[in-house]
Amino acid sequence: MSDFDEPYDDEIDEGDQLVAEDWPTVHTPVPVWVMLAGLSAKAFLMYAFLAEHINARIQNPNRRIACPKQKAIAVVLELADDRQVATYRKELEALGAIRAEKYRYAGGMRQGYKYFVRFNPPAGYAGQLRLGDFYNAHPEFKAAAKWEGRTEAAKKAAAATVPPQGTGSTPKPKPAPARAARKKAAEVALAPDVLQVLAAFRPELRESMRETAHTDAPKTLVTAVTKALKERTAEQLVARVLRRWTAHGYAEKFETGRLERPVGAAVAMVRPPTECPDASCEDGELLADGVDRLADGEPCVLCIERGKDYKASHKAARDAKKEAAATAASRLLCPGCEQDRGTGGALCPRCVSGFENDIAGAAERAAADITALSSDSAQGEQAREWAMSQASEAREAARQSGVDILGQLLAAQLAARSAAREAHQMRLNALGGDQHERPQEPTGEPETAPAAPSVPVRDSAEPAPCSGARWNGSPCTRTTTAEDGLCGACRGAQLAQHQDLAAAR
Repeated sequence: MSDFDEPYDDEIDEGDQLVAEDWPTVHTPVPVWVMLAGLSAKAFLMYAFLAEHINARIQNPNRRIACPKQKAIAVVLELADDRQVATYRKELEALGAIRAEKYRYAGGMRQGYKYFVRFNPPAGYAGQLRLGDFYNAHPEFKAAAKWEGRTEAAKKAAAATVPPQGTGSTPKPKPAPARAARKKAAEVALAPDVLQVLAAFRPELRESMRETAHTDAPKTLVTAVTKALKERTAEQLVARVLRRWTAHGYAEKFETGRLERPVGAAVAMVRPPTECPDASCEDGELLADGVDRLADGEPCVLCIERGKDYKASHKAARDAKKEAAATAASRLLCPGCEQDRGTGGALCPRCVSGFENDIAGAAERAAADITALSSDSAQGEQAREWAMSQASEAREAARQSGVDILGQLLAAQLAARSAAREAHQMRLNALGGDQHERPQEPTGEPETAPAAPSVPVRDSAEPAPCSGARWNGSPCTRTTTAEDGLCGACRGAQLAQHQDLAAAR
């Protein structure tokens, strides 16, 4: 049972000696590297307990999974609180002897651990691997470790204490507590109807339950089948299990390796549908009266109506979500170009510069017309300043009226354009001969536009659609909280029109 070998030496140390009385018939293989890794006593005992749960016939390392309850581990380790198991689990994980994964069961209400037991050391392990490594590291113990070359007297003494194998005097080993409990559970006789339903599950699913729960008839599944037999016959439950294996997607999950809880899947395939209040409904189809089969596939009206309500409610929720998203997105658009420029609903710098350039261009056109009319650049400069002052006054009047930035810029733009048109008309009149007098020089105090009435704003009011119109006559898509029902842009446009009419008079 060991690869440690040394020549026989009669001069052995008279210390503790090991005498093999018997080879164990029931034992747990514990790797030597785990024994020599310096684990605490309880951590080593926990590893041995987990290793005992592994089926020796399983060759795939990914299938060597132990799932004992934490309370069972605490009993073996003689712990007063099962939460102390976490200390020794972390110690084994740090060594690389196990890998633990959490999983949920009982409908996700309870939590457990899957223990992947490692029998070979992890990659890069630098600890002692063999018993010879231990004695090479401790040469002072080598003399006391020669147990295979004992004297004849020691051999005779050992043979006298070992009863002959195969006789009735050999006591039978006591089964382990966990195995005894599983054996006792397996010996419980099940009703024929329950066995008929259990046999209906696919062979691959039953094999998975044996690997994870050590039985293909776990208590949870047997309880679910017994309850379901109170409302359905065994034949109806067999049809339910076979139908749900494919209709509910368990077959696909099993083939793709996504069926993590085979016992939970089996229980879900047996349980009755809880959504429909009709007791005769079987997954959307009605059972025939007194017949152990479906009533010619007659659909359940309640399930149909419930499906319609479900679709209608989900459609309403999706539409409301889309509308809220569209409203939130519209609030982020620039009111000038109606593009998301990252300004959070404010006027973007591109639109602001466009308005400012248009105002400056209108002032330049006014200066050019006056310069061409009077052949005096000084009067042209005065005309430029006059047009800019008209724009500034209109902008200030709009700001005092509570108009936003867009409305202020629109008012200033229309005022500058009005001044440019007036200067251009003066030039046309002079060229046409209808009026030969030169235009009077603008005074230092230009004529101010009529003040627009103040706009009251409702406090803490819900935004409402604007009642104004855009430049092409289409309805405005913005919202406002003002009592006049206009947004800032529409109010600024109306203010500019008001100023143009006042100037025309």
